[in-house]
This record gives sequence, C-alpha cells and structure tokens, in this order.
Amino acid sequence: MKNLGSLDRMIRVIIAEALLLVALFWVREDLQLPLILATAVILIPVISGSCGLYGLLGWSSCEMIKRKNDGLKTALVLAAILLAVVGGFSSHLYTKNILLEDLEEVNESYNIARQSLLADGINSSAEIDKLESSFAEFTAKYSSYRPLVVRMDGNFSSRNAEILAAISRSKQAGMQGDAPSSQRQLEGAGDIISAMIRDYQ
Repeated sequence: MKNLGSLDRMIRVIIAEALLLVALFWVREDLQLPLILATAVILIPVISGSCGLYGLLGWSSCEMIKRKNDGLKTALVLAAILLAVVGGFSSHLYTKNILLEDLEEVNESYNIARQSLLADGINSSAEIDKLESSFAEFTAKYSSYRPLVVRMDGNFSSRNAEILAAISRSKQAGMQGDAPSSQRQLEGAGDIISAMIRDYQ
C-alpha cells in the first residue's frame, strides 16, 4: 500500500541527489559505495511509493500536500532539478580546479628541480628529492580520493606511474654522475605533467 506523498517523495529525491553528489565528487573512494547504497535505499521507496518504516508505524504522508500547496510542490521540483544540474556541474568544475591546483604545485616543483639540474648538474639531487616527495604526496592523495574527473581519465594511474618512474630514473642517473641522462629523464616527467595540466584545463 502506498504511503508516501508527493512532498515526502520530493524531499527524499533531494536528499538522495545530495548524497550522490557527495559520493561522486567529495569523498574518499572507500566512502563512495556506502553513500551510493544509501542513495539507493532512499530512492527505492520513492519509486515504489511505499515506505516500510511508515507501514510498521501506521504513518502516511499522502495527504501532506493539498491542492493549495501546489506552489510548494513546484518549488521542490525546481530545487531538485537545480541541485542535479547546478550541483553536478559546479562540483565537477570545482574538483577539477582542485586537481589542477595540485598538478600546478607539482609542476612548480618540477620547474625548480629542472632549473637546479641545468645550473648545478649532478648537485641538484636535493631538488629532485623534493619533486619526488611532492609527487608522492599527489599520488597518495588521488589514490584514495578519486573525484569524477579522475575516474573519467583512464590514463590517470598509468601516467602517474610513468612520472614516478621518470623521476626515479633521473635521480638514479644523477647519483651515477650522468647529468645529461638525468636531465632527459626529468624532462620526460615534465612533459607528462604538462600534458595532464592541458588535458584538465
């Protein structure tokens, strides 16, 4: 027996949309599945029109909106549409900008390491160490926090691995006194970092 009224359903839809936006854009990967499941739990009664808890308690919200409150119903429908469109777009844009800022910080570390390598040759190991540490922090962050822009990039993990490997090879070549090889490897990492920044702009 149906016991969910229009107002109740629309409020649940808005709550479900908010949870889904949080799951897709704003939380670590280990929290995404619980939030998506919570969204499904909220939406199933909306689709069926019946809430099991209401049935146990003998409640019904079917009469919550009277004809004179059609304006409230319209406002809630508009709120649900705005949350889906504006919330989704702004969350995608904002999380992409955060990713770009993080990449720009890594790129700044790269530029410092490259300039140091060009100026000091094999004596630039400290700056390469800083770049390695900076990129390790970046990969650690985005291994657990994977917003939609990262999940949509099928090459994200492989490019991260290539950058780490190039930095490691540059460091190794520097330790062996081979400054030209160290520079080539480091510039290979820089090329990938620059390509990622371009792709996300």
